[in-house]
Amino acid sequence: MLRKTITALAMTATAVLLATGTAQAADAYVATAAPAEGHGSAYWAENGDTLTVCDNEADGWGTRAYIYVPNQPNPANGTVLIKGNDPKSADGCYAYSENISETTALSIKVCLYSGATVDFCDYRRIR
Repeated sequence: MLRKTITALAMTATAVLLATGTAQAADAYVATAAPAEGHGSAYWAENGDTLTVCDNEADGWGTRAYIYVPNQPNPANGTVLIKGNDPKSADGCYAYSENISETTALSIKVCLYSGATVDFCDYRRIR
């Protein structure tokens, strides 16, 4: 009886340890919304806490991206932690890094902008 109890406890402990596993990096990608779908994009790399902003079209618009803590009633907005621009047209990407706690709830948002006009935004929850 004692042997069965010890074996059952050992198997349970092993299962819990295996189920826990290792923490997964929360990388994320988002592209601008239609009708300018894909004209701008942003990528968040958890390892290194880096936001990469890309302007993919020579359309007269720049691309702006944000890493932010989302608001509860309006998850498309929140407290901005990183804001980065790629002001050029279809010329590559710009990277911005900032050390952010692994326990902070994050979202990524990308928009096109021209002067004071910001449009074609899309966002995605990271963690």
